[in-house]
Amino acid sequence: MTIYDIAREAGVSIATVSRVLNGGAVSDATRRKVQEILERCDYQPSQVAQGLATRQSKNVAIMTVDIRDVHHAAIAYVIERTMAAAGYGSILCNLGGEPSSAGEYLRALSAQQVDGVFFIGSIFVTPVCQDYITRYIPDTPVMFTNAVLPVKNAYGVLADEAQGIYDAVMRLYRAGRRQIAIVTDSETSSEHNKLEGYLRATSDCDIEPMCFHTERSMQGGQIITNRILHDYPGVDAIQYTEDITAAGGVHTLQQLGVAIPDRVAVIGCNNSIYCTVCYPQLSSVDNRLHETGRRAAEQMIRLLNREGGVERTICLSCGLILRDTTPAM
Repeated sequence: MTIYDIAREAGVSIATVSRVLNGGAVSDATRRKVQEILERCDYQPSQVAQGLATRQSKNVAIMTVDIRDVHHAAIAYVIERTMAAAGYGSILCNLGGEPSSAGEYLRALSAQQVDGVFFIGSIFVTPVCQDYITRYIPDTPVMFTNAVLPVKNAYGVLADEAQGIYDAVMRLYRAGRRQIAIVTDSETSSEHNKLEGYLRATSDCDIEPMCFHTERSMQGGQIITNRILHDYPGVDAIQYTEDITAAGGVHTLQQLGVAIPDRVAVIGCNNSIYCTVCYPQLSSVDNRLHETGRRAAEQMIRLLNREGGVERTICLSCGLILRDTTPAM
């Protein structure tokens, strides 16, 4: 049933029905009559038509390189649920591991006139992505999680992962560990921040830094942990920058009969599901994934409501969740 049908049945003009739908001024009697017909016919206004009138599509886009990543999936889930509660639909843009394809997506999203765009992960913090935003969506609110870009319409919510890793390494040091290695797995700004926290901690503790790199996967964790133990048999703690890589490391330590945490302590990062499916259960730096997604969505809603004073960047503190792979103090 269209707005024309509603107007004809109620015996009023289309403009009167429109005023009822949009909270405009009409008499109480007319409002009740029109509203009764709307409810009886289960009338749903056209979002396309409303969007043309208000210049809002009531849709946002969520951009992720790989939705299978549990870190990104957790944030995307919270963003979608929070935006839905505020009346916004979400368009998931899964780039399939190719961040360079962000330009194609943003060009299409510009044509669809989405109200806002979320970028999940620091992998998007590149000059190329900055250029895409400036070129295709210069006036659309953009919200980064775990990152931010110096663009006038870009905002960010991120965790202080440098401090989180620093605190984790300091705890290992206070537990008596003196040969503490770190395993990174990418070249993103987030990984650089984690490495900075590790290097600051080793400097403050006056111990030799031991930095290693591998791919982010169970297999990557297994391979690099084998190498660490072979080349540096005195290593007594390993800080991984991702839980899945740490889980691979724990698997290798178990295979080699290395006692955890008595001989080698292990800490991951993200406090993801991998921590509790791993055995022994994995200690991890908690970078507050759900809180990041929630705060990012709330900031976007404020921007779409054109509220003033929206913070350009929100930095959340990290915690350390202790489980079975770290020694008691």
